[in-house]
Amino acid sequence: MKALTATALGLLLAVAAIARADGGIDEKAFRAEFKAAFPRADITAIDPSPADGLVEVEINGRDIVYASTDGKLIFTGDVIQMRDAGPVNLKEERYEKVRRDGLAGLDKSRMITYPAKGKEKTEIFAFTDITCGYCRKLHRHIEEYTEQGITVHYLAFPRGGPSSQAAEDMRHIWCDAKPAQALTAAKLDDKISKADLGDCADPVDQDYQMGLEFGVRGTPAIYTAEGQQLGGYVTPEQLRQRLGL
Repeated sequence: MKALTATALGLLLAVAAIARADGGIDEKAFRAEFKAAFPRADITAIDPSPADGLVEVEINGRDIVYASTDGKLIFTGDVIQMRDAGPVNLKEERYEKVRRDGLAGLDKSRMITYPAKGKEKTEIFAFTDITCGYCRKLHRHIEEYTEQGITVHYLAFPRGGPSSQAAEDMRHIWCDAKPAQALTAAKLDDKISKADLGDCADPVDQDYQMGLEFGVRGTPAIYTAEGQQLGGYVTPEQLRQRLGL
């Protein structure tokens, strides 16, 4: 996908015109032309787009590009649709639904959670990596976040992938008898748990794959339960403002 995603906005693909008579896209022809141009990229879905003249193309089960219905143009960056309520990023709107549905189906007990102190006002979901500097910086404020009534759920996203040392270390943390304490020790003191591994380690790999489906490309990556992206590192005050608290 590197060859496909290198251009931020508007990569042109010179393929034959493959629009149907009704203005839709000829999926079979488009898939064939696309595969010929990008052999390592698999189209896993083609869906209508809110924008006239474009379709949404899912690549390798997670990446999103947009194609003109005549098959001549592919846009690998963001597509912004101007609506009465204001501009809308179509890719982010699509990811919000994927995140909302994905988070709704998760068992929160598989996450490492720091509960709000007192009455919970809201909850956030943060993909994290123990080797990430900004993740560590974010975690230094964990008490401030929870004191504001925000419950913080951590999901694992080792940036180097499931085979990295960070992933292996995070599996031990997730299996620790006191995972929240183990995660804090790893982030703030570089102390890695030596807990025995078992099924408790599965969320690390599962969270990583889910993060890719959510559009996570770096850590920290913070979302609301509705799938809205809140950003990466944010101060307690910035987070409070973005959550409308």
